[in-house]
Amino acid sequence: MASPDPAPAAQQDAFGELLRGSLVPTLVAAAGCAVVGLLSSPMAAWSSIFGAAMVVVFFAAGLTVMKFTAHLAPSTVMAMVMLSYTLKVVLLGLTLFLVRDATWLSGFAAGVTITICTLVWLIFEMRSYRRLRIFVYDPKPAGEGS
Repeated sequence: MASPDPAPAAQQDAFGELLRGSLVPTLVAAAGCAVVGLLSSPMAAWSSIFGAAMVVVFFAAGLTVMKFTAHLAPSTVMAMVMLSYTLKVVLLGLTLFLVRDATWLSGFAAGVTITICTLVWLIFEMRSYRRLRIFVYDPKPAGEGS
């Protein structure tokens, strides 16, 4: 039986495409950072993996919230996205507070990896979004007049 409204299925595909389009290149960049870190020390490699995991969790959580709220009213979506962003920033701050004195963490390696993975995620998310060609408005069918 076909879905009564094709838009939610299209939105699910869009969020999946955004996630795949961002996650794969970010994991490749993270692996590269971990290998470079391993050339320095095992601590730098683990720090790179930790930093990359933070980036992936942060951005994937944002896409997940949008995926599950996309069918709601725009004001509700905005409220949920802002609430999730605030929660993520608080959790990020708490995580950084908890690992501030960690002896297993190289701050430099984690910071460089976080920066690289964040840039890669954002660039490829924008690239994926551009390829989706999602309209800001509902285009009129070809047969309708103005």
